[in-house]
Amino acid sequence: MNPDSQKAFEAWMDDHLEPAASEFGRYWYPLTVPTFGRDEIAAAMDCLVNYRTSMGALTREFETQFARYIGCHDAVMVNSGSSADLLLAYNLVNPLNPRLEAGDEVLVPAVTWPTQIWSPLMAGLKVTLVDVDPETLNVDFDDMRRRLTPKTKCVFAVHLMGNPIDMKLMKQFCEEHGLLLIEDCCESLGSKYDGNHVGNFGLGGSFSFFFSHHMTTMEGGMVTCHNEDDADALRVLRAHGWSRGLQTPTTGSQSGSANPSVVDDRYRFVNWGFNLRPTELQAAFGLEQLKKLDGMNDRRRELAARFESYAESQSWFGSFETPVAGEASPFALPLLLKGDAVGSRTELLAHLEEAGVETRPVVTGNFARQPAASLLGPVDPTDYPGAEWVHEQGFYLGLSPMMDDLKIERLIRTLDEAYAAVVRPTQVRKVA
Repeated sequence: MNPDSQKAFEAWMDDHLEPAASEFGRYWYPLTVPTFGRDEIAAAMDCLVNYRTSMGALTREFETQFARYIGCHDAVMVNSGSSADLLLAYNLVNPLNPRLEAGDEVLVPAVTWPTQIWSPLMAGLKVTLVDVDPETLNVDFDDMRRRLTPKTKCVFAVHLMGNPIDMKLMKQFCEEHGLLLIEDCCESLGSKYDGNHVGNFGLGGSFSFFFSHHMTTMEGGMVTCHNEDDADALRVLRAHGWSRGLQTPTTGSQSGSANPSVVDDRYRFVNWGFNLRPTELQAAFGLEQLKKLDGMNDRRRELAARFESYAESQSWFGSFETPVAGEASPFALPLLLKGDAVGSRTELLAHLEEAGVETRPVVTGNFARQPAASLLGPVDPTDYPGAEWVHEQGFYLGLSPMMDDLKIERLIRTLDEAYAAVVRPTQVRKVA
């Protein structure tokens, strides 16, 4: 526990801005509750009143502090976690330093957020879905071996719902088959494996600061990297292919050169690129949130542990398993139906929603069942039995560090009531 982080979080808890009662509509247990308050708002207002809005010194300070927190060489902030995925993928096919070629195959889990699929696909790579293990919600290593082809060149590892992958097995797999590794950590900020933060095991990792995530800049994301060449390449890709902001400056003319054939350094473009830049307001938010991150994550673990003790006593649902060397940073409360509740997901979710508990499927469910899966070519959803099980029997509930213990206790009672109302009457009818 970081004492400063805990102190900052407790101060915020004691003096937070109470959200309007109507903010969450009919939900007394929403997916998330705001974790920002006066400090973040004041930091953002300071940017506005001083007309510091475009990406600048605060962004760089946030990148530096975030890299220090994760334990990586450097970090590059972008406008969303999805943009972080996009930069990871395009850095693989960077024309100035290509690691992969068009048509090379990337393995991506079948249960994930779609930007982990679209990013390599948009970069000209072939995406092959891999089944997941319902016990962990993460990639099934046996299925990953089955899906290897001579064209397989990379694995996009996704640490889903805050649960770290067994990175010892993942690294062994990649090294055995000569594969590159990139990591999506958008739902797993604070998760570790063998004492190291996720995002440190491959070429780079993506993180998201969306409103409901472990920390927020409203929208925003970060890419971690492990050498200066990748850091500069990501900065160029982030902003139009522009050389501005590189930590290793390019050589060229200064402004006002008398030679019209020389490119002015202020507008020097050295590669292709996007415009994925964040704002100073987002960075200001992030710097304040980072102070509270350890405290917020510890509170998430505390609430999740209380829920887990309840889950272990139930015969009708279970939750995921974490690797022995892993430390989860819970993003939400995922549930997988089992026993006599199997097949009752639709009715249970309807009951919970009616009772004021907000629910969601486990992200995309089996992505092979999504309409857009046709963009990957022929895919048969039944080829992914683990993902099918998650699709049909899985859902998740919110987990916010701002939730109090009484709400978790009420949630537990509401789940008991849902089971009694939906599943038990069905069993009575079957017996009769």
